Amino acid sequence: MCLVNCSKKDIDCLFYNKIVYAKRDKEQAMQYQKIVDVCFAKDINSSRYWKSKW
Repeated sequence: MCLVNCSKKDIDCLFYNKIVYAKRDKEQAMQYQKIVDVCFAKDINSSRYWKSKW
């Protein structure tokens, strides 16, 4: 799984539509979801050029 150049709309979509995963993939899925959560909370996305609220 890779999060590269996600727009604000992409991050919003990934945040509100939580990842569905098989039990054996839980650890990797939670790592991915945590990154999405941070990007959503700190307003980090490709159109911000790293000028986040963080």
